[in-house]
Amino acid sequence: MVSKVVRGRVMLVALLTFFALPAVVAKFFLVNQWYESGVTNKGQLIDPKQSYENLGVNNPYAGRQWQLGYVVPAKCNEFCYQQVHLLGQSHIALGKYQSRVTPVLLLSEVSDRVAIDKSSFQRIEINDAFHNLISDFELVIVDPLGQLVMRYPMVEREGDLVNQSKDILTDLRKLLKLSRVG
Repeated sequence: MVSKVVRGRVMLVALLTFFALPAVVAKFFLVNQWYESGVTNKGQLIDPKQSYENLGVNNPYAGRQWQLGYVVPAKCNEFCYQQVHLLGQSHIALGKYQSRVTPVLLLSEVSDRVAIDKSSFQRIEINDAFHNLISDFELVIVDPLGQLVMRYPMVEREGDLVNQSKDILTDLRKLLKLSRVG
């Protein structure tokens, strides 16, 4: 009789150890910050959450379209023209998702409007609050609800523009695939 009780207790302790030990070890790793979660996005997530509405910017595509925006600098040089061109090429490269995204030029009070007059992209007027969050030469992805999702800082070399465009396409395709809005 004693051996059955001892055997039952050993079995109970073994089962508890078998199921509880992984949870205890996982908690130990998380508390000591030994685990780094994997990140698949290429751009920088905008945190804390910001939106056109919070920043006082009018969203002409509210509830309808995702936006891939480019903040036009005060002086649009050759680098700027290449980014505007790649903005259009990125939109074309979206393929079946193309109808869900609108490329836009984000214009502040100091933006070089003469340089981009030839461009056929839609324009959105931004204010200082937006411009303080997203700088010149930066690209931003905005969801149909007006939430700023990701930003892509200015690259240092012109050769990195194509890689940045590929990163934008990768992130945008993932967002559009998972999104139910727009």
